[in-house]
Amino acid sequence: MATIDTFYPTEFERSFTQALQQMDSRLLNSVTRADFTGKKKWFNLINDSEAQDVLVRKGDTPDGEFDGSKYWLTQRPKEKVTVFDEFDKHFLGSIVLPTSDEVQSHAMAFNRAIDDVIITAFDATRYIGEDGTTPNQFDTNYSLASTYVENGTSAASGLTIGKLRRAKYLMDLAEVPNADRMLVCGAQQVQDLLRTTEVTSEDYNSVKALVSGQVDTFLGFKFLASQRLARDTSTDIRSVFAFHKSAIKFAMSDRKVQMDILPTRRHALQIRSTMMLGAVRTENEKVVRIYCDESP
Repeated sequence: MATIDTFYPTEFERSFTQALQQMDSRLLNSVTRADFTGKKKWFNLINDSEAQDVLVRKGDTPDGEFDGSKYWLTQRPKEKVTVFDEFDKHFLGSIVLPTSDEVQSHAMAFNRAIDDVIITAFDATRYIGEDGTTPNQFDTNYSLASTYVENGTSAASGLTIGKLRRAKYLMDLAEVPNADRMLVCGAQQVQDLLRTTEVTSEDYNSVKALVSGQVDTFLGFKFLASQRLARDTSTDIRSVFAFHKSAIKFAMSDRKVQMDILPTRRHALQIRSTMMLGAVRTENEKVVRIYCDESP
């Protein structure tokens, strides 16, 4: 004989929710937009020069040659595709097919892709020269080791006040403008700052306000949060970047979403999002890479 619990109905959630994820782009508004149509575009950079003394009255005007260089920005296509079977809607019953939610998921994925392209450009090899075929590596003089200390014995560490001060010094030395300086780091690095700053330190209250969200700027850097920065899994070293807004030129074009029925796939419903993305470092001196140890 069947008991009453046999007849208990099974209730399903009638909608879909998004899993925890980064939904927005954290870096798009912190770089310089340079949208264009095409695969590649070059940008001209005028090198610094000095004024000369005039030593002769009514003398000949000296010849002056233009001194500049080119760097290249390349766009590449990205896509995200979701396919629903012809009978998914039937089998879901009263649950609505999550087409609109999936389109939103595509948008979130591309927002993360924007950040990934920008992060890669911070220290990637860029291409310069007349034809854009000459590789230009990231300048390691603007890279701080995980073991960097201002004085004393070197030791692996996370993000420290000393590393921030050194990054600021390198930018000051290169005449990087004070306005629009940024620092992108992960949650661990902000905690490192708070942990390594003594309660008696004059920096403590500033760091505490930064962690609590009361302020977003410290030592002239506007802090940006990202959990997508590269980490070497063999060493637990994460790359954090201090940079100026003009350090990265970013291009984005042809963003579109298409929804189609595919006759050759038994009339499956396909949602396909595409976009062209590209980013390039404009000058090596405008980016400082900070290696941070995340070992326990």
